Amino acid sequence: MDWSRVCASDEVAAGTARAVTLGALRLVVWRDGEGDVHVWDDRCPHRGDPLSGGDVSGGLLTCPSHGWRFDVNGQQVRMLTVASQRTASQRCTSANDATVHPARESDGFVWACIDALSATPA
Repeated sequence: MDWSRVCASDEVAAGTARAVTLGALRLVVWRDGEGDVHVWDDRCPHRGDPLSGGDVSGGLLTCPSHGWRFDVNGQQVRMLTVASQRTASQRCTSANDATVHPARESDGFVWACIDALSATPA
């Protein structure tokens, strides 16, 4: 697998998501609350809407269209309010997971290892 330069590190602030095009691929690059960078296909598995317009909060990326939330591993989670008014996270099926690419930062850039078979064309 080859690493591709996706964008400059300073183009992705903590707690934000942004769209990036890499060749024919549409990607979302985002930072969680810890400042770690993530690169995924910019496509919600629910209806294909772009995740790049979503909010980042509590280590989750939320799809702007229907509010589906994804953890840093791309796993879709559903937030439930339980009787004690605490919020609990419940795991959904893997078919609802976002397509995640290994990502890292080096030399002021975000790099991702893109598997061409799993990427979504533009």
